[in-house]
Amino acid sequence: MPGLARRHIVGGLDIGTTKVVSVIAEVSPNGYPVIKGLGECPTLGVRKGVVVDKASLGKSIAHAVGLSQAMAGETISEFYGSFPVVSQLTGTLQITDEQLSESIAMAGVKILQVIPSVIASGEAVLTDTHKKIGTVLMDLGGAVTGLAVFDQGVPVYTHSLPIGSEHITSDLAVCLRTSISEGDRIKRSLGLIEPDPASTLEISGVGGHERRKVPAGAARDIIKSRIQEIFELAHQELSQHFRLASLTGGFILTGGGSLLKGVLDLAISQMNCCKVAVGSPAKVGIPREEWTSPVYASAIGLVLYGAKRSTRRSGRLSGWREVLDRFM
Repeated sequence: MPGLARRHIVGGLDIGTTKVVSVIAEVSPNGYPVIKGLGECPTLGVRKGVVVDKASLGKSIAHAVGLSQAMAGETISEFYGSFPVVSQLTGTLQITDEQLSESIAMAGVKILQVIPSVIASGEAVLTDTHKKIGTVLMDLGGAVTGLAVFDQGVPVYTHSLPIGSEHITSDLAVCLRTSISEGDRIKRSLGLIEPDPASTLEISGVGGHERRKVPAGAARDIIKSRIQEIFELAHQELSQHFRLASLTGGFILTGGGSLLKGVLDLAISQMNCCKVAVGSPAKVGIPREEWTSPVYASAIGLVLYGAKRSTRRSGRLSGWREVLDRFM
């Protein structure tokens, strides 16, 4: 029956500072979602995490949703949503940014429930053991780094730092007098790996003019300086609330910034922790290898949350879903 099939379709919409990702999944009889469609689009109309052009953002959302619908062969308008600005577990989780609300409405989308982006990521990348023994999740996004601590099976703390991998790109562009796109290319190709002292990078100036060479070591130092700042701020924030040595699950990094070459070694030294790993969505229910990338953790976590919620409506919710439900 069409109505019954429709109830087993769930959508996740992750509106990030650099990209919008829409995921549509079909909930299997065992309650686990199988992803049928994924669409992504650069986030337009947002600057430094603030909506500056609601019409452009609305188009980005609509485009990402349309791509996921076309791939899935499903037309849905209701999604579980995550946004990096939502960072606290206490209080009502809702969209407080009127510009963002209007952008979503322009796209013809309804948000069923708002989940903090870092919590959604945790649903996709953390095991039940991670959640039980005490683990820090760091979601290294574009303009925001999300922090969450899971213990005894539930999230006990969340926070967001207004700094992310976009800042590394901007630093490179400014310091090397090049474009944002060149800064992004350098960040991805070089990362934190110590280059040969004599090696150089050929870059173009602003506007694509005058190709020139710069020391690779100088570019790497720019990247390292900013990522060190992120880890230092995270360590400072977390240390105010927890004895980090007691969180035996260590640190799990996810989000686009976790793909930075050499980031694990720096995290181990900066966070004074020997257990640091990159968290990717589990492969179960994900038909394409590229969708298991940490960049899709939040969007995939949303459909995992939605699937579990839909199968437990008649019963008692458990884990962090119960924690969230107290505030909804």
